[in-house]
Amino acid sequence: MGQSNALHSACPQAIRRPAAIALFAALAILSACTVGPDYQPPKMDMPGRWTEPLPKAEEHSRETLARWWRGFHDARLNALVERALRENLDIQAAEARLLAARAQRSAAAAQRWPHLNASSSYQRERVSPNALKGLLGSAQGGGSGLSTGLVSTLGPIGQPFDLFQASFDSSWELDLFGGIRRGVEAADASAEAAQENQRDIHVSLAAEVARGYLELIALQKRLEIARRQLENQRKLHELVADLFKEGNASGLDLKRADAEQEVAQTAVPALEAQIANARHSLALLLGQPPGAQVREWANLAADIPPPPTLPVGMPADLLRRRPDIRQAERGVAAATAAVGVAVAELFPKITLTGVAGLQSQALSDFANLSSGFYGFGPRLSLPIFQAGQLLANIDTQQAKSREALKAYEKTVLVAFREVEDALAAMDGEQRRQQHLIAAEAASRRSAEAALAFYTEGQAELQTVLDTRRVWYEAQDQLTLSELAWASDHIALFKALGGGWNAEDSPPSGEGKAAQPPGENR
Repeated sequence: MGQSNALHSACPQAIRRPAAIALFAALAILSACTVGPDYQPPKMDMPGRWTEPLPKAEEHSRETLARWWRGFHDARLNALVERALRENLDIQAAEARLLAARAQRSAAAAQRWPHLNASSSYQRERVSPNALKGLLGSAQGGGSGLSTGLVSTLGPIGQPFDLFQASFDSSWELDLFGGIRRGVEAADASAEAAQENQRDIHVSLAAEVARGYLELIALQKRLEIARRQLENQRKLHELVADLFKEGNASGLDLKRADAEQEVAQTAVPALEAQIANARHSLALLLGQPPGAQVREWANLAADIPPPPTLPVGMPADLLRRRPDIRQAERGVAAATAAVGVAVAELFPKITLTGVAGLQSQALSDFANLSSGFYGFGPRLSLPIFQAGQLLANIDTQQAKSREALKAYEKTVLVAFREVEDALAAMDGEQRRQQHLIAAEAASRRSAEAALAFYTEGQAELQTVLDTRRVWYEAQDQLTLSELAWASDHIALFKALGGGWNAEDSPPSGEGKAAQPPGENR
């Protein structure tokens, strides 16, 4: 009989250990389960080559695409762009968004671990006699020892007493179906998208600063042309006035010369206002108030520096280079992971909870072992009826995933269009500029000849005025063409995603570094 009792007492221990091992093994298997769709990078049909003519990139003029503005060989432009990349307010706001996204990723990852809290309290309590009528009656009638002991510890019913308590409580949700893991995936992708957004602002900002700087040079050159035209009109007016005094010019000629001088005068204030506005725009890009850089930009280069010519590469390179495409791809990844988070809400959740602490009515025995209490155990929650809310949330996340995919596809198509537009504009502007150079030279010769003929009395004053107007218009148009051609190059550099390096951004903390779409992660 004793042997039987020994066997009976040993069997539970023998059973408990395998059962615990089996339980943990089952939990480990379940924890490897991750519901929801696994992310697959989107794929698009890529053209094999560009349809517009490509510029010829010479070996000696190549600059890295990450610092394309240095190819203009203008020290002031280099300083402006690099200063803007440090001090621009949009850049600083993007950095703050990136930090917030990385913090959210850390918060999502923290859900994978147990949470432990500590608390302490003091209460002055009074037990209601009416709430314990049944218990009191049982105690007075010779009831259970538990009832008698409870009543004796409370003391006189209705009498206030102190209650001191200190405890630790913990909870740990087992990620059985991967809802937390999907949440971390979504937060990872969102943080990487924020980093690509920061890079995209770098790309746009560098292009805006360079374009604004070159526009300021062009405006100052146009102002110089307008002032030169005004000065020549004054000299012509003096010449006509002298000829009129000698009887070799009519009064109508004198009035025409006077009117033409006034017309030339009107161009100067308009250009001066445009120059002021261009300076204000540049100051804003640098994070400065309007007028902060007036002295620094007072004497710029006389001519627009020739732009660098860089190899365009293949269309597939855009997927790896352009930050907005990379950002859109990370948006698809985040939306896909969000579907898994929504699907996981359909499945049971098991949370391990525990509490341990000390509780006493007096501080004198608060630290005694007899004041201790504890409780441990799992908690299971299973959605039974949610009136279709969980299924509707899944449908919502799936629709958002499809929306993110279409946004990605559109971003890629827009990128292709911008490169083709820039190439077409460069080719057309280059051919236009060649004609403008020839037109400026021809109109200059025509204006000089007309003035000589008029001085000799062999041409009308109107001919002189018309030829001079055409000449100055050709000079102005040639300056605008030089600006447009340089701006087309800048647009191409921007369309190619130039203006950032992977080293430009700090490491992404716990998040994985962004990789080109289509590569294994």
